[in-house]
Amino acid sequence: MAIAISTEHQVKNELSLVAQREYVALTSSGSSALIVALKASNIAPGSEVIMPAICCPAVLFAIQMAGFTPVLSDVSITTFCSTLADIEAQVSDKTKAVIAVHSYGIACDIKAISEYCKSKQLLLIEDACLAVGAITNNQPLGSFGDISIYSFGYDKTLALNYGGAIFTNNAALFSAIEATLNVNDFFCYQPNDGNIQRLKGALDELGDFTAKRINNVLFCHQQLQTEHISKPTIDVDQPLWRYPLIINGDRERFLAKADAKNILITSHYKSLEILKTGTTLPQAKYISDHVINIFVRPETPQQQIEDTVHFINEFAQ
Repeated sequence: MAIAISTEHQVKNELSLVAQREYVALTSSGSSALIVALKASNIAPGSEVIMPAICCPAVLFAIQMAGFTPVLSDVSITTFCSTLADIEAQVSDKTKAVIAVHSYGIACDIKAISEYCKSKQLLLIEDACLAVGAITNNQPLGSFGDISIYSFGYDKTLALNYGGAIFTNNAALFSAIEATLNVNDFFCYQPNDGNIQRLKGALDELGDFTAKRINNVLFCHQQLQTEHISKPTIDVDQPLWRYPLIINGDRERFLAKADAKNILITSHYKSLEILKTGTTLPQAKYISDHVINIFVRPETPQQQIEDTVHFINEFAQ
C-alpha cells in the first residue's frame, strides 16, 4: 500500500509538471473530472454551460448529470473548435461557465477565450482530454482554464482505458474539488490492479508518444495534396488525437470505397445539434456530414498511414 501511495504521489507530481498546474486530483474518467469540476464550481444549478457542438457526446451528458443546461456553440470549419465569436454568440444572462474543448487535439483559441471569460466572470473549464502533451504558444494545453481536465480512457492520446485528472491553480477551487470527490467514490480514481503503475509508465513515455504523433500528423499534413479535401489549420507541433479533414464531395461513397479496399478511416464526430431540438449550427452540421479521420497513434504502422494518405489523394472527389 505504501508503494502505491508513493507512486500516486509521483504521478500527481508528473501530471502537475505536464500541465503546469499547482493542484491535481485523479478521477475515474475524464467525464468524472468534468462533472466534479462543475459541481465544485459553486454555480447555481440549472445554469447554462456553453460547449462546442463538435466533440465527444460525453461532454454534453456530463453537463446534464452535473445539473446544468448545455448550450451548443458552432465551430470553425478549419480548426473544428469553437472560436471566441462562436462562444460570444451563445452567451446569455443564464450563462455561468464555458467548456473550451481542444477538438481532435487541435488547440482552440484558448488564450482569447480565457481572457474573455475572466472579463465576464464566467468559469472556464478547459477540456484537454484529447490533447495531453500538446503545447500552444509555449504553454501546455490544460494550463489555461480555471479548471482543466485530462482523460486516460479508451483511445485517448494517453490511452489506458481508465482514469482522468482535474487541475487548477486556485486553492479554494481545489478544496471544493477534493470535497466533491470525498462524498462520491464513483468519481474517485482507484489505484489498484496496476492502474497507477500503468499511468506512471505512460507518463514516463509521454515525450516519445507525443513525438511519434507529431511526426504522423506532419506526414499527413504535408502529403495530402488533393483539391477535393480541406485540411485543418494546425500548429506544426500538435500531437493530434486523429488527423481530421473535410471531404468536399460524397463522404459515404468515399467511405464505401475505403472499406472495400480495407482502408481504415473513421468519421467522428457528429454534430451534437441532433440531440438539441431547435438548434441550428451550420458549420458544425457541415463538419458532421463531411469529416473523416486518419489514425495517427504512436502504434499506428507507418505503412497504414501512407496507404491511407495515398488512398485519399487518389479517390477523394
